[in-house]
Amino acid sequence: MKVLVIAPHPDDESIGCGGALFKHSRQRDRVAAVYLTSGELGLKKLAREEAWKIREKEARAAAKILGLSKLTFLRAPDWYVADTTERLTSELGAILTRESPELIYLPHPAEWHPDHKAALPLVRAALNGCEITPPTLRTYEVWTPLAEFDHVEDVSSVMPAKLRAIRAHRSQCHDLRYDRAMRGLNEYRGAMTGRYRYAEVFQVIAPNSA
Repeated sequence: MKVLVIAPHPDDESIGCGGALFKHSRQRDRVAAVYLTSGELGLKKLAREEAWKIREKEARAAAKILGLSKLTFLRAPDWYVADTTERLTSELGAILTRESPELIYLPHPAEWHPDHKAALPLVRAALNGCEITPPTLRTYEVWTPLAEFDHVEDVSSVMPAKLRAIRAHRSQCHDLRYDRAMRGLNEYRGAMTGRYRYAEVFQVIAPNSA
């Protein structure tokens, strides 16, 4: 299977669906990642280019843990993805044509962060310009837990790898312990299913807006 994960910022891929991505790579699926921004606002005291360098290096370290095969950094302005849609639609369209993914992971549309909200309209716009078989869109939670979901992924056996990937984003875990937060959320999700120790949950959304 060909899989693509859309991360508005470096670390979203590890936080939202790191367990599922690791499972894909472990079963020899091709997993590529597109980072819409390089998260410069996560290092506000640094110049933009220096922040990019740090966060992209961390993303590569996390990707190595998760087994991601191809990383693309689009470097849209952090917080303003929605204002950069023309360029991003074109560049993402080229990536979709190249990768022809069967499954795309991206943030769910009810996420509060504007860059996360912008991901679904951007992916749909890019897909509209591509002559590829429409992929399944599986949306993940980062800042805003899903109110409803229709896919549950057992990540119990791969939770240590997911946590290592999250911690690889060292600059972001310094002030906010995303590893602890997601361990708790994934444990809660697993408990609520009554079947797993840890689980990631997803909402499957149509690739078009019709």
